[in-house]
Amino acid sequence: MVLLRHSATGIRSLFESDSAVEQMMARMIATTGRRPNAAEVRSWNASVPLLVNDLISGGLPLVEVLVEHQLPLTSKRVDVVLAGQHPRSGRASYVVVELKQWSRATQYEESESLVHVDAYGHRPVLHPMEQVATYRDYMLDFLPGLADRHEDVVAVAYLHNATEAGISQLRSHRDSESVRMFTGERRGEFLDFLRSRLDPDVEGAAAADHLLSLRAGPSRQLLTVAAQ
Repeated sequence: MVLLRHSATGIRSLFESDSAVEQMMARMIATTGRRPNAAEVRSWNASVPLLVNDLISGGLPLVEVLVEHQLPLTSKRVDVVLAGQHPRSGRASYVVVELKQWSRATQYEESESLVHVDAYGHRPVLHPMEQVATYRDYMLDFLPGLADRHEDVVAVAYLHNATEAGISQLRSHRDSESVRMFTGERRGEFLDFLRSRLDPDVEGAAAADHLLSLRAGPSRQLLTVAAQ
């Protein structure tokens, strides 16, 4: 289940007409019985239009954008999943995106998995790479249709308001092939990475349809680990 779905161009049009948040609110009320809080609405208005503008200016207007994608068998939601076709393999390709409005964040004490953000006071929060990696792992564990296609699903934390200096301590958590972190200062690299995963010339609707049609349940790998 998603709260909003369209191509990058379509999502931008919905925000420009001031109907995107209205549709998302209506969808949330219909499916969960609750209204979004003020912080959720602010986040949608601040981050999603910026992301789709980046996609369009970066030559990816046809990518399908799934906003607030609910993970299977849980109430947790991913900020955005980008769906398209891999430019080399031709298979469906997905980028799980965690959007952060932080301009600055520091490592929490000696932990590589926790960070401190001034807006949250003394309460540490999960490192954005750890957070988005757990979402990717959860999708692979509970969507058996993706179980043998780990290379087709990657995760990205996009701190679009941050500079490298502002989050330098978070870089102790190294990028990997499947999990990356980009700041607004490295927007060009972020778009290069997306173009390496999503073909600019192919519409992403079919890949999105495939993802949303997958049956939910524990994968064979997860059951094997549980049995062990």
